[in-house]
Amino acid sequence: MSHRDRAGARCSIGARTGAGRIARWALVLSCLLLAGCAAVDARQRLPGQDGLRTARLQSPGSDAGAGEPAPPTSPLPPALPAPNPPPVEAVAAEAAPVQPAADGSSGSVEAVAPPAASASGPRGTSRRGLIDRNDPALRGLSSIARNRRIHRMLEDQVAEEPDFPYIRDDPLGRAGVPIAERDPFLFPWLMNLIYEDRWGLEKDPIRARTRRIHKRATVDIRDPDPDTANFPNGAYTLPKGRLYIETSPLGFYGPSKISPQIYQWNVLTRYGMTDNLEFRIFSNGLTVQGARGKKPGITGFSPLAFDFKANFWEENTRYHIPAVGLEVYLQTTFGSPAFNGGTQPSINLLFDQSLPLGIGLEWNAGITGVQNASGQIVYEFSFQWSFQRQVVEDFDIFVHGFYNAAALPRLLNVLTFANNALPTIAVVGVGGIWTVNDHLAVFGSYNFGTTTGSPSTIALMGFAVAL
Repeated sequence: MSHRDRAGARCSIGARTGAGRIARWALVLSCLLLAGCAAVDARQRLPGQDGLRTARLQSPGSDAGAGEPAPPTSPLPPALPAPNPPPVEAVAAEAAPVQPAADGSSGSVEAVAPPAASASGPRGTSRRGLIDRNDPALRGLSSIARNRRIHRMLEDQVAEEPDFPYIRDDPLGRAGVPIAERDPFLFPWLMNLIYEDRWGLEKDPIRARTRRIHKRATVDIRDPDPDTANFPNGAYTLPKGRLYIETSPLGFYGPSKISPQIYQWNVLTRYGMTDNLEFRIFSNGLTVQGARGKKPGITGFSPLAFDFKANFWEENTRYHIPAVGLEVYLQTTFGSPAFNGGTQPSINLLFDQSLPLGIGLEWNAGITGVQNASGQIVYEFSFQWSFQRQVVEDFDIFVHGFYNAAALPRLLNVLTFANNALPTIAVVGVGGIWTVNDHLAVFGSYNFGTTTGSPSTIALMGFAVAL
């Protein structure tokens, strides 16, 4: 081999060790440093492990209490980078600490199997088609609960149902805390009925943490599904750091006894502050109000509403306890003066529950502030509901409605009624939602007012994007 070829080979080695294209003496120094680091690392590794758990190796004839490391029998060559590095999940699983046994003993070191697959394949693709929709683990669940279960099955590649404890089980039975170190709970049975998130059902804390991080790392608009597709809002929240943009470019509201016909282009932006808390901004957006009598039509922008939604706990399918959340919003005066309805607060409890035959029930109940003809903010009871069922994969239909107000302030506060009396509003309708892929869903509904104060019809069509 010529001198030029040898020099080229050395440059290639230098590139792999991170010191490529520098002087020859620096290349030799880098190789020596790598060799020394590899030798030290080899002395600290446990036999049969990847080096994530370290311990001092002792020679067979040395004293165990001395703790002196045994010198290596021969220097090891520097470790070259692997062509296919192990996945992050495997590294997290190997780094799992030893969990103490329930009797206080240290227990044995057990390898923790990481989730074998992700809910999404390569970017822009989906692996949900690998799941058998007729699997017994998915029967009898609503669309929302089934989507959450499918995500778990894709991670494990097994049809594993959430292991909700029985009411008389030890609440800390799977926590690994010795009995002698526990303080008793006042209501242990209540802890077994309510789980604030699905990760608490895992027997292994490392697997639970891996699941939580994996859920944040992947986007799936099915879990949770869009809130503006129907009138109630779901009890579940976005993963931390994820964003939904939901908009309905087609929003037609027919005339009623108290208001003319109206066109609105509403927009809802949702952001996951934590895994159980959303910050949201809602507006009916561009609004065109038709002429009514001698009053001309008005075009402008509806006011903004600032909103927080929290998820309290998951649905307990063993004892049929619904998932519960809370939503609080404040409609402001930040909009066109013609559509200013004062500062209107609202608070709602949110419920999600699976019914027989794969039907999902969403319902909200709360108090909504409304401005009357005298400019006073008065409060009235509001209620929203929806029954939803999957027809074919990624296509659901629903029947929904609301009483007095939708979960979001969709109706304009048109002050044309007399004597400060608030009209009764009741709307019912049908609609559907089609999940195009993990990032996009399209939805629409057609609805009818059942009272004189309600819009005669409401037609909505929109889409949601998950980022």
